[in-house]
Amino acid sequence: MKACVLYAAKDLRVEERPVPEPGEGMVRLKMGGVGICGSDLHYYHIGRVGDAVVKEPMVLGHEICGVVDKVGPGVIGLRPGDRVIVNPTDECGECEYCRSGRRNLCPSLRYYGSAARTPHVQGVMTEYPLVQARQCVVVGGDMPFEIGACVEPLAIALHALSRAGNVFGKDVFISGAGPVGCLIAAVARLNGASSVSISDMEDFPLKVARRLGADCTVKATDAEGMRALRGRCGVCFEASGSRGGMQSCLEAVGTGGCVVHVGFQLDNEVPYPINALVIRREVTIKGSLRAYQEFPLAARLVESGRLDIRPLVTAVFPLERAEEAILTASDKTRSMKVVLVAPGEQS
Repeated sequence: MKACVLYAAKDLRVEERPVPEPGEGMVRLKMGGVGICGSDLHYYHIGRVGDAVVKEPMVLGHEICGVVDKVGPGVIGLRPGDRVIVNPTDECGECEYCRSGRRNLCPSLRYYGSAARTPHVQGVMTEYPLVQARQCVVVGGDMPFEIGACVEPLAIALHALSRAGNVFGKDVFISGAGPVGCLIAAVARLNGASSVSISDMEDFPLKVARRLGADCTVKATDAEGMRALRGRCGVCFEASGSRGGMQSCLEAVGTGGCVVHVGFQLDNEVPYPINALVIRREVTIKGSLRAYQEFPLAARLVESGRLDIRPLVTAVFPLERAEEAILTASDKTRSMKVVLVAPGEQS
């Protein structure tokens, strides 16, 4: 089978590997669609994501929709031919966080396509990836693979919204119109936000954001447009992972409002106006990490048609053109979510 393997920054190879056999509790999928995430781009361009550095060959990818090809011993509820989306996190299931329903905080969590551990956790950019059966959510057979590959970032957006609490009737601001930022706009609108504003450095993602539910888009460089948001938003989501985006949220949030951090900052320590913002204006600051229980909901929202995320997908490439796909996804002036499909499929 073909696999997309990263050896070091900008050293990406599509190579042949043996087709694996599923062990206890595992299933083998036939690749349907795999979304290219921002973390995949960081690994490709600079060989790291934060403190996670590529030190050995690693298969990329964690956003997958596929078809069950073979089930391992002990697997119940899945059979060959089932179309599934996959939660890419693998938790211990025994710690206090797992037992309390917050598995995304498990200290032993493993994440597909991650160099945070050594040996690295291999990803799913292969023709026949192996995944835990319990990570699979069955979806309808008519869900397009490229759309199914976007369910994982939708679950992340849903989790971010859950961290913010009730947004009904509130003005919402999102910094960063990447795939997750645009999906936060979509689910905020679905949950009754009075208005949804979003900013970005580029025009193209802002156009996509409008198609997904944002009613006000602002270039991050538009000082007047950003000033118009100052202090009037009840909930702000920082989804850009930049200091400038963080500052935009802190300026846009109103007294008594909430800021949810979704994007990882490049630096571990960033300045924060504790006195003026958090204490004097009682602004609530929260973090949002991945997702867990939101996966079935994300799948149902897409499957039922209540949420149309098709505008998110801007290009589809076969697996053997993975490097071209990654370079396309890196160009934010023309790309949003780029999806890889099985070898031989046409873009």
